[in-house]
Amino acid sequence: MGSLNINWLSRKLKRPEGWLLTPSILILIGFFVLPTLVFLVYSFLRSSAYHVEWILTLDNYIRALGSSIYWKALFNSIQIGFIVATITTFLSYPFAYFLTYHMTKGRNLVLFLVVISVLGSYLVRVYAWRTILGREGVLNSMLIGLGLINEPLLALLFSRLAVGITLVNVFLPFAILPILSSLQSIPYELVEAARDLGYSPSRAFLKVTLPLSLTGILASFIYTFILSSADYITPQLVGSTTSSMIGVSISSQFVKIGNMGLGSAISFILLATLLLVIFLVQRGANRLVLGGSSKQTRIEGEK
Repeated sequence: MGSLNINWLSRKLKRPEGWLLTPSILILIGFFVLPTLVFLVYSFLRSSAYHVEWILTLDNYIRALGSSIYWKALFNSIQIGFIVATITTFLSYPFAYFLTYHMTKGRNLVLFLVVISVLGSYLVRVYAWRTILGREGVLNSMLIGLGLINEPLLALLFSRLAVGITLVNVFLPFAILPILSSLQSIPYELVEAARDLGYSPSRAFLKVTLPLSLTGILASFIYTFILSSADYITPQLVGSTTSSMIGVSISSQFVKIGNMGLGSAISFILLATLLLVIFLVQRGANRLVLGGSSKQTRIEGEK
């Protein structure tokens, strides 16, 4: 597979227009490939107190895999990331569907607001939710004012719930855009053809629109799953010890402790886990779609 990609790249670069790829390739190599390789090397080196010794060892991986603390943080990260990705994808699809098929006036304005929210400050939104969910925050004040509670709810802030709510708010725009792009690429003539064949609106949606937009749904889920699982700022600001995530452990190793070898090893363990989950999700989605298509074909054949 790697040789095929290299051959394809060499053929492209032999053409005059292929040189247009050069800046992108250099940026990709310089800011992604090389740093990844450096940290991969660090994960097999002994290090302490911000100093790296050029001694090859597997101690970093043994220590990371043998620690229940890191396993618990990794499990929390995958669990929270999966829940956040599911919720954001579930909320994003109706919004993108309505924006694509039922909104004519103001569509560009709404899309502009979504893009602007992506460019907004990450920390501002985190601190906003910290204010909303705090002891004297907006939510507690409203519940006390309505007489539903007598004293502030302390479980709202510094909890797994606070981390989940904040991450959903932060990454919701990232989930909307891929689904919106996939829906807008579906020719509406296919939906009209399904209706002409006697499909009801709901059946046309399930048999035409939803399968054709599966790519956007998967992209939305995977994108938000990776971002939320690897997040380390939100758990520190609104989370608790029970909602500690693996990103916090990685950050601590690099910033506070200075053990770059162990931090790199934990990073690659997280990367391998995310790739495994993504592979299983993609395979499950493909089986679901192919299984549904073959079942529908069988039914129509029997008819």
